[in-house]
Amino acid sequence: MEELELELLRAAVRCYRACGEGFEETVRMISEARGLDPNFTKSVLMSLKSKYGEMKEYRNLRSQLPKDFPI
Repeated sequence: MEELELELLRAAVRCYRACGEGFEETVRMISEARGLDPNFTKSVLMSLKSKYGEMKEYRNLRSQLPKDFPI
């Protein structure tokens, strides 16, 4: 997993744990905190499952998010 991809996934987990917000609000918060376009952040996060769905690290981080998060 590339550094940015990993950082955004970790940020999504941290943000969700802290705020308990839905996917769109989580994307907005982590984008704002990093000065990224929310559409870019969302695109990166949504590409992770197809790229890394079998990786242990992805599965471990993904398991910490709600099932309805589309990542």
